Amino acid sequence: MNQLEGRVAIVTGAAQGIGRAFAERLVAEGCAVVVTDRQESIVDVAAAIGATGHVGDVADAAHVRSVVDATVATHGTVDVMVSNAGEVWPTGPLDDWDRAAADFDQIIGSNTKGAFLFGRAVAPIMVEGGGGDIVNISSDHVKPGPGCHPHHGHGAMDLYNAAKWALNGLTFDWARALSRHHVRVNNICMGATDTEMLRGWIGDDPPAEAVATWMQPAQIAQILVELLQEGPGGRTGNSIGLYAGEPCVLPAAEPL
Repeated sequence: MNQLEGRVAIVTGAAQGIGRAFAERLVAEGCAVVVTDRQESIVDVAAAIGATGHVGDVADAAHVRSVVDATVATHGTVDVMVSNAGEVWPTGPLDDWDRAAADFDQIIGSNTKGAFLFGRAVAPIMVEGGGGDIVNISSDHVKPGPGCHPHHGHGAMDLYNAAKWALNGLTFDWARALSRHHVRVNNICMGATDTEMLRGWIGDDPPAEAVATWMQPAQIAQILVELLQEGPGGRTGNSIGLYAGEPCVLPAAEPL
């Protein structure tokens, strides 16, 4: 029997890109998968891959509660929570003041608040069920790869970087709080991956030499599966770095 077969998983931001790859792979592994996204196309995506779809904003507590409650009502529990939703556009300290509050709410909301709300909603369910996995999807901006400055920024992504760094605080603290309940909490921190979000950032004609180094969503989904297959005795409180141009493999576990 597949180790993941029968587990119940929620994946956010699953209408496209890495989120859709996560959902498709978890369905293929025999999981009951629930997906959510702001894009209405999530309903069609869910039908196409054999999942259950919900339309809504992960930063909306009422939406989060409705997705989790509906999942439990249908499947009895939540075993896996993959907080993948996020978005990015250029922001920086010299932007117009009139944009500041709205940019903060949107970027922090989709990248951090959603993970916080879903994590808080599922953690008691996982504890009651005897264990589970919370996986937050972060960025190599918070775990730079070989040869990179340990605290690099891009000069045009202050809110995105802040949002992803905030996931560290949630992940590490939750890992300590929940380890005795057999709930593991980890970050996947990947670099350039060929998705609609990355192509939207770079533009319509990215350099071919850069594209050749990009990872594929299916590769990141494979890492997720390997992480989940570690089971209750596997790593927790890790930020798992995956880097463009480097082998896409699950690194050795780090101690909590």
